[in-house]
Amino acid sequence: MGNHLMTTEKKHLSGTTWDVYLYIVTSKEPIGVREVWRKLKLSSPSLAQYHINKLLSLELIEPTPNGKYKTNEEEQAEILTSFIVLRGRLIPRLVFYGAILSGVLVSYLIFWPFRWDFRDLVVLFISVFSVLAFFFEAYSQLRGIKSL
Repeated sequence: MGNHLMTTEKKHLSGTTWDVYLYIVTSKEPIGVREVWRKLKLSSPSLAQYHINKLLSLELIEPTPNGKYKTNEEEQAEILTSFIVLRGRLIPRLVFYGAILSGVLVSYLIFWPFRWDFRDLVVLFISVFSVLAFFFEAYSQLRGIKSL
């Protein structure tokens, strides 16, 4: 029952607490309270501590021995499961799928004699449509996560 409550609370993570969480998730190294306060331009360090405490209670972040905070990899927010953190940036997994499909399409165009027949047009249409759909959905996911 407690686990269900925690899952429900995670889904409602929003506002400044969400911003603090995204800042910590995308950070390459553990973050301190004052860094959160300055970076997010909060009114006081105690407000930053309040949001950090909220994230600690949800077990989304964990303290380090030197008094800073890092992401708890085991309890990542559900919405972030469709993202990969690469060099401090959130990248939707759909970008990688679109890139793989783009590579397959380019390989098809280079190594297969293109004759503009029905098969080639179908492959071209489906591939281009799929690549565009992957990248559009990835863009939508990224925009959506920034607006939460």
